[in-house]
Amino acid sequence: MRAFAALLVAEFKHFFRERMALFWMFLFPIFFMLLFGFVFGGDSEDQVSLRLGIVAEGAGPAAEELVRGLSRIPLVSEVHVGALEEELSALRGRKRDGVLVVPVGFWERLRAGEKVRFVLYYDASRTTTYQVLVSVIQEFLARSEEALTGRPRSFELAPEPVQVRSFRPIDYMVPGILAMTLMQLGLFGVAGTLVARREQKILRRFWAAPLRRSVLAGALISHRLAVSLIQAALILLVAVAAFDVALVGNYALMAGVVLLGALAFVSLGYLIASFARSVEGSTALLQIINFPMMFLSGIFWPIEWMPGFLRPVVYVLPLTYLGDALRQVMVGASPFVPLWLDIAVLGGWTAVAASLSVRFFRWE
Repeated sequence: MRAFAALLVAEFKHFFRERMALFWMFLFPIFFMLLFGFVFGGDSEDQVSLRLGIVAEGAGPAAEELVRGLSRIPLVSEVHVGALEEELSALRGRKRDGVLVVPVGFWERLRAGEKVRFVLYYDASRTTTYQVLVSVIQEFLARSEEALTGRPRSFELAPEPVQVRSFRPIDYMVPGILAMTLMQLGLFGVAGTLVARREQKILRRFWAAPLRRSVLAGALISHRLAVSLIQAALILLVAVAAFDVALVGNYALMAGVVLLGALAFVSLGYLIASFARSVEGSTALLQIINFPMMFLSGIFWPIEWMPGFLRPVVYVLPLTYLGDALRQVMVGASPFVPLWLDIAVLGGWTAVAASLSVRFFRWE
């Protein structure tokens, strides 16, 4: 029994000396639970706030009552009345969550017993918002018709995507998976590899070789950029062949965004390698950076799901802008920010990380 107790105490002492083990056993599961709890644990109805555009040109005085009724719905925060093209432009710019077109002379047609068709334009890339939007509008139209006529439903709701085609979840996921792959190429493929080579004295041999450092760094970075293009090609080929994902953007622009995203994370990988002192330390640091970016950047679920206090974090993560840029240029999704801003932010991250890496990188 004494030997058992001694061995047990020795095992606990060894376990608590391993900082990485403590992190993965205790802190990581708690971090994971808190992260998903903050995103999914709230009351979803309280988080939904719909901004509606109404097009009621030629619909007559009865349309005004519909507009007033819509503005009284608890989940509707804004109601804007305007021309069709104006409201559709606002929808594409994510200033509206839906645009409802009230048909001309709908009251007269309703009194005559005819079917009345309302068109609801929506953003097909925001599937959760679309589901809530359609449910709210259908219930409102049903109650309005009952109050007006007391007859069975004559109103018909016809949802129409503002994009040229409908979106599926896989259309949203594929650009996110590509963005995640480019991030991990830079973080683990660069930082992890460089730190391991430093511990093995390989970088010291490179440093001592009769070779300019710019040539060495250029070759290493070019290798990573070439790998990023190969990764992107393979992912897109599988997405098109297996899931019929339609790539609607310009291929040259896609390649440019892929290269810029890869360069941003390669630069970040060099920066992490500049400060990490050991393989164990770099692994912990990389995971601390990797997981928040994976789950808070909108690559797997819409940013609109994030609670308000997490939004400032979302806005500073480079993966947020890479995922948004890839969705825009690959599948024509509605932008989180304009494409030029995505490119500017990724370029800024690249410039800052590269400058700091040049200043602090250690060969041994």
